[in-house]
This record gives sequence, C-alpha cells and structure tokens, in this order.
Amino acid sequence: MKNWFRRSIKNQLILFILIVVLVPICVLGLVSYYTTVKVSKERAAISGESSLEQIQDSIEFIVNDVENMSVFLIGNQAVQAYLQVEGDPIYPQRDIYGFLSNLAFSKRYINDIIIYPINGNSPISTNLVMDTNAAIDIKQIPNGKWWSYRKVNKTVDGNKDMITLTRPIRSTGDFERIGYLSISLNQRVVEEYLSSGDSEWSTSVFILNDGNVLAQSQTNIKEKINLDKLTLLLDQNNKERFSFLAEEEEVTVFTEEIGKVGWHIISLVPSREYSSQNRYFLWLTIYSVVIAILLVAGLVIFFVSKVFKPLTTLTNSIQTVNPGETIKTINNDANNEIGELIGSYNQLNQRIAKLMNQVQKSEALKRELDMKALQSQVNPHFLYNTLAAIHWIALSSKAHDISKMVSSLSTLLRFSLNKGNEYCTVEQEIGHLLHYIEIKKIRFPNRFSIDLEISNDLKQHKMLKLVLQPLIENSIKHGFFPLPNHFGKISVHVQIQGNFIHFSIIDNGAGMTSAKLQEIKHQFLHDQETEALIGTNYGIRNVNLRLLLHYGKESGLRIDSKEMQGTIVEFVIPIKEGGML
Repeated sequence: MKNWFRRSIKNQLILFILIVVLVPICVLGLVSYYTTVKVSKERAAISGESSLEQIQDSIEFIVNDVENMSVFLIGNQAVQAYLQVEGDPIYPQRDIYGFLSNLAFSKRYINDIIIYPINGNSPISTNLVMDTNAAIDIKQIPNGKWWSYRKVNKTVDGNKDMITLTRPIRSTGDFERIGYLSISLNQRVVEEYLSSGDSEWSTSVFILNDGNVLAQSQTNIKEKINLDKLTLLLDQNNKERFSFLAEEEEVTVFTEEIGKVGWHIISLVPSREYSSQNRYFLWLTIYSVVIAILLVAGLVIFFVSKVFKPLTTLTNSIQTVNPGETIKTINNDANNEIGELIGSYNQLNQRIAKLMNQVQKSEALKRELDMKALQSQVNPHFLYNTLAAIHWIALSSKAHDISKMVSSLSTLLRFSLNKGNEYCTVEQEIGHLLHYIEIKKIRFPNRFSIDLEISNDLKQHKMLKLVLQPLIENSIKHGFFPLPNHFGKISVHVQIQGNFIHFSIIDNGAGMTSAKLQEIKHQFLHDQETEALIGTNYGIRNVNLRLLLHYGKESGLRIDSKEMQGTIVEFVIPIKEGGML
C-alpha cells in the first residue's frame, strides 16, 4: 500500500479525495447500524413474547382439557367401583374401556389413557398392546397433583414418544387413594404446537419440567444447552427474559409457566437472528452506504483517471515495452505540457526503431556470412567421396562390418545435411534411425535390440527430422550401458491418436530417479521460457525445444521413468492438411 501510494501522484490524489468524502459516510453508516441493532433487539423481544404467549395458550388448553377429563374419570361411578372391588370383574372393565376409548380417540393429542388400580385388579388401557403386568412404582411418584415424565409406548403402529401425566385417584367416599390415572399425550402433536408460534425469528421452543425436556421444536436441544444452569436461571429471573450461553452462542430466553402441571415453556432466540435480520433499517442503511461509497469512489476514480490518462498511457508504454520489440507511438490529442512530453517521447521512439532495424539487419547479415563460411569449410561431396572410397576398400578387404558402418554413416550424413531441409517423412526418419542402430550394433554387438511398430498409412506424413535418433541414443547410452550384462530392449510405436501422430519410445534400461526426472522437467520449462540450452541433458532438451518451437506446447516431450524399471518418452505432432509427401 505504501509503495502504491508513493508510486503515482494520481494514486495520492484519489486516496486523499476518497478519505475526505468516505469517512463521513462511514461514520453515518455506523451510527445508523448501531441504532438499528438496538431497535431490532426490542422487536425481537416483542415478537418472542407474543409468539410464546400463543404457544402457552395452546399448551394450556391441552392441559386444561386433560384436567377436566381426569376430574370426569375420577368421579365416574364405574371407575370408583372397579378400583374398590377386588376380583378383577370383567363387565366394569368393558364399560370403562369403552368410554376411555371414546375420550382418547376424540382428542388428537391424546394417545393413551390408563387406570392403575392398587387393589390388585388389572390396569385398564386404551392401548391394545399394553403390558398389563406393568405397574407404577408408587415410591417414584413425587408429592403433588400431577406427575409428568417422558416415555416410549408400544402401540399397534409401533413405538411412539409420549408425555405422560399421572395423578392419584381417591375414593369419593373416604378420600383414600385407590389408584392412579395416566393420560399420555402424543409428543409429536405437542411438538407441532411448539413449532406453531408466529415468530419472525428462528426460535427453539421446548417444555421443561424438573430439569427434564418433555417436548421440543427441534431435536438437539439437550445437546445445545446446560439444563441445570438454565433451570437455576429460570428460578432467579422469575419469568423475565434473560441472556443465556448455548454452545458458545448467546441466546435470549423467554419463558412462560403452566402452573397446573409445573411446566416451563422456554423459547430461545439466537442473538445472531435479530442482529442479522433487520427487515428495514439495517439493510436500508447498508445499501445506502455501499451505494454512496461505490458512486463516490467511481466518480472520483473516473475524473482523476481522465485527467491523468495521457500520463498513465505514457507510463504503461515505457514499462511494458520488451527488448527487441517495435515501440508503439502514443496518440497525442493534448496541447498542454503533457502533450509536449508525449510528442518528445514519440520522436524518441522513432529514432530507437530506426536503430533497432539497423542492428537487426547487421546481425542477420553476420549470421548469413558465418553460415556460408562454415559450409565452405565442409565440402559434402569431398566427404561423401572419401566415405565411398573407404567403403570400397573395406569391401575389397572383406571387412564387412567396416563396410556396413561406413555405408550407414554416409547415409546418416546425407540425411542430416539434407540440403538444409527441416522436415522429412516419417519413413525417412525411421530409415535414418535404422542406420544409426546399425552402427551401434556393430560397435556394441548383442547388447540391445529394437522393435518398430508403425502403420503404413503414416510413413509418408511429414515430420521434423532428427527427432527419434537422439532419443534412442539417450536410451542406449544412459539406459543400457550403465548396467553390465544387461540386454536392452527398445520399442518404438507410431500411431494415430485423433488429429495427432503419437510417438512412444519404451526401454527397459536403468531408468531415472525421481530427482533426476524432476530436474529434466524443470529444465524443459526453463528452455521453453528462454529458448536457449545451457547445462546438462543437452540432447533430450534440444529435441523437446525443437518440437515446442515447430509444433507448440502440446507436442513437448512427456517422460515417465522409474529407477531400474526403464523409461517411456512420448510426444505427438499434428496431422496437417497436405501433410503427406
């Protein structure tokens, strides 16, 4: 940032103007934001309390209905008689089961009603799969009118979660305890009521009884909060809302009490809900500040850039010019001091362009003269005639190996010079390779073999010459010779792959270490950037660079090698129209 500021007067001017204009806008935005947060908290409190009151009314209606139902059942003469007469009479059971079923099935939120006698008679339940041998442990029932707990009931539809309300049944005559009444509420239905609150925030609502969660609007309440701590805070705050930490997240707690059963209905509203969801002021302020910042910044940058545009163009032209490239002239429409500076720069560019052209012509002429001098030093006809004479002398002396070697060498030289042509057919490239192999086999008999696989359709396609021979030489020199008593095998495959001719050279030589392979690949990248070869691995790098220069990046060498397992070298050349001789 410091360098950017010092680098340009334009940058300094833009920064100063932006600071002067944007600081007041940001301050105004912050004040509006914090005011909005305060308003949103108050709105969250009102919304949370209103929603919880709705839920309380619904749950209290259920509890009142259960209370009235229990009063009716306890005072029923048939129930009183069954609980006070021993012997498990059948007919009262049927009558009691009948009106219990009518009561249970008429209420969506009631799942089961059970009467537990304490005189030894069988319990009566509306649940057809009830375990009639189960009984309430009287010692577990606390003092009070109602005892609430959660349990799982087996029903004809499978296991169901229940909230069970249990109260004692007393005789209407002497007020002695003669049994217990359990009314099980369908927990899923109760949780639907808990989720039905009309709140604009994402709240978590649950029923808490003696530190235990009876029902909840989401399934992970127990894992999120410390129930013991929450119960203690409920007693301390006495229905007032308060803040609470749940899983390191601050929430606002709203509570209402169902006095008849001792339930607390708890609603948790995460602070992030009302701090990030302000429906009007927060987003209006943010949008206004952002639009103002963008508008002011855009206008400042536009007008300052327009004033400094000629200088910026001049600076970019100087910084981006590369050695050897023609320097472009800058259009000059200004008549002020900046226009005079650009005019002087254009005149300097024209002078530099003339000097560059002179230097390029001189260098080209020098290379041409050097090449002619080199060619004049090597007389191809003299060299061919000399090799031919050696060939005939070898034949006369019956030195057939020497004759073959000289003949192959002569062919190699003719192909290499090739009147300066850069390209040949695939068949000629393979022929050149075979002559090189012939020479190597005479020098090093029984050390290696080569297997060629090429389609006849590819033999007349053009390709860059002297590509395969350096790769084969690399396999023989670095793959086979370092291994004593090792018979090397080389496979050369030439085939069509889409719009390319694919070449692969596979050997079973010494291979390369991963470090050596990475070194060569790094050299390939460096050669591509510099277009110059300096250092080791000259032969294979030369082939790679020639392929890149003639065919592009997709034709570069791809090498895969493992130590003591051999090496695979691959490359492709495009099939062009008219590419056959």
